Amino acid sequence: MFGLELFESDRSPGSTIIPRFLRQPCVLLATARAAVKLLVRALRPASVWLPSYICGVVIAAAREPGVRIRFYPVDQSLNVPSHDWLTQICPDDVAIFVDYFGFDSWATCGAAAKVRGACIVEDACQAMLNKDFSPHSDYIIFSPRKFIGVPDGGILVARKNAELPDADLPKSSAEWLLKATKASILRSEFDRYGGERTWFKLFQSTEANGPTGPSRMSDLSAALLQIIDWAIIKKRRRRNYEFLLSELGELAIFPDLPRDVVPLGFPIRVRNRDRVRRLLFNERIYPPVHWDIAELVPTEFISSHRLANEIMTLPSDQRYGRDDMKRMVSQIKRYVSIAHGCL
Repeated sequence: MFGLELFESDRSPGSTIIPRFLRQPCVLLATARAAVKLLVRALRPASVWLPSYICGVVIAAAREPGVRIRFYPVDQSLNVPSHDWLTQICPDDVAIFVDYFGFDSWATCGAAAKVRGACIVEDACQAMLNKDFSPHSDYIIFSPRKFIGVPDGGILVARKNAELPDADLPKSSAEWLLKATKASILRSEFDRYGGERTWFKLFQSTEANGPTGPSRMSDLSAALLQIIDWAIIKKRRRRNYEFLLSELGELAIFPDLPRDVVPLGFPIRVRNRDRVRRLLFNERIYPPVHWDIAELVPTEFISSHRLANEIMTLPSDQRYGRDDMKRMVSQIKRYVSIAHGCL
């Protein structure tokens, strides 16, 4: 979670560049999961195909009466290892592909699913600031809250000949939005001054009790998207990732950083992951886990479940500088070594 703040820039206010994802036909929603729900309700596919490595809220959002949820395999490197499942796709099915941590590793499968008549949805929630997106996608979903401090926000973009769902969206609950905004402000204060992590419980509450159906983005978040200094965010994220690659490349799930990618974080695989995380927590380093898929994804997808037990994401976003990265690298090297045999 990011604190509600703007990043300083040398640009004059009149030079602000509207980000690319807002220069296309789009719907501004309260959450990214609302974009999935809105699309599934509008398209009414017989089946929605999801990767076997996926956030649980996406699975929940895709569930609608009469719609079958089906999974395709994703391996421990976040690639799609088999194309056999493609033969089961029917025309007008929806296939959702994820740009994991900002990286697109599904182009071949996306093209094949498109040929079979599927509607291709690119889940770019972790890739919002990338320069380019898949030429095969009919729709793209973004999540600003994964990159900046806004209280709410999800974006559904229609591409080419795809039509945006025609919906008169209600506002989110005023009580929920107030709590989300308060959590964002408290997080900002915590980042600046430290103190109690009261923002965290409030954040968890807003995540658990967010809008269950599609609702529109708040005016505050919509305004902030127009004036954030996106160029600085991109630069800092890429710079931090490049430094971590130079120091921890042997742990990286993505050992190369293409020029058009702005990563969400620095994902690594570590056996004894939970022990290493606990040790890092003691050093005030908090690597999140994307994601826990136990009891959400069928157990037959062994590689995905193994990855879910070993993955964690080192924070490398715009809040951190070189000294922060050096401190984190030092602790990672120390604790990975302590957890003997964890690589």
